[in-house]
Amino acid sequence: EGNEIIREACKWSPELAAACEVWKEIKFEFDTVDVL
Repeated sequence: EGNEIIREACKWSPELAAACEVWKEIKFEFDTVDVL
């Protein structure tokens, strides 16, 4: 799964880890938009 790959990459990249934290916050908003 793509999320697993991103989680592994976050271990090596602090910047990517920070981006993942932000993405978790906004991800649910995009999920509802995709349904429309």
